[in-house]
Amino acid sequence: MSCEEPLIIPNNRDLFFPIGRVSALNNTVNIDAGISDQDYEIIYDDCGGYWYKFNSSLFSKKSELVVDFTRTNRQPVKFFDDRELEKWTKSSYYIDSDNDKILSKAQEITEGLSTNFEKAQEIQQFVIAHLKFDPLYNRSFEIIASKTLDEAQGTCMNFSRLYVALCRAAGVPARTIWGIVYGHEDDGIYDYHHQWAEICDIDGIWHTCDFNYTKVYFNNNMKYLDLIYAPEENTIIRNNKNWTILLKDLKYLEDNYPVTKDGRIGFELTSDNRPDSMVVEYMYKF
Repeated sequence: MSCEEPLIIPNNRDLFFPIGRVSALNNTVNIDAGISDQDYEIIYDDCGGYWYKFNSSLFSKKSELVVDFTRTNRQPVKFFDDRELEKWTKSSYYIDSDNDKILSKAQEITEGLSTNFEKAQEIQQFVIAHLKFDPLYNRSFEIIASKTLDEAQGTCMNFSRLYVALCRAAGVPARTIWGIVYGHEDDGIYDYHHQWAEICDIDGIWHTCDFNYTKVYFNNNMKYLDLIYAPEENTIIRNNKNWTILLKDLKYLEDNYPVTKDGRIGFELTSDNRPDSMVVEYMYKF
């Protein structure tokens, strides 16, 4: 699916394409750009996700980059990562888990609970019950978690930020996930921008959860395609002066948070073989 205005990319510039994590670990991402496997690499960003890395010199003005994600119903390898877990319990600008109201509410919600998973489940139910979903919530991407707690409304990114802030305040490592979801309006489109979250248990295993389309925890769900982990805090996004992300319908704000104009990014559902698999494709034309 092409975009009206292609990006202008300088020569010899690093190009990145987000491929999330579950897809990379299960080899369910295929790339077609007329280049060999040696011409690009898969890098880990230390925030939970993987990226394809290219150099712009590989492509001409008539080149096409096609990335296919195959989503299956098989359970993936659980992602184990206990590196730098402490940073996922710390406060940041959007996720102000050190705010007094956040700390107090987290203590209230998790009182008497002992494990990370128990606390995270209880916090998830609180967020779902406390917040009203408002798709027209004005400039929701600018709102910090403590303000969402006060205003009790927001979009998916406000749900996930509040959840992550409360989890961190309760000592549970947590971070947001930025990607797309199938069937936002049950119209067969696998392209809607969405944000959800994940928490880490005491064994170092990360568990995914949402607040808008499902209320159960999952490590694989064909409706979700994870692309960027911890977008509010991901240094690959925030330090992007010398490289370009190959998502044409995506805009980056002053603080480098990714947003879309109408919720669409540019992916297309090319195969629907449920309940076994779904294939979603992204095409970038240089």
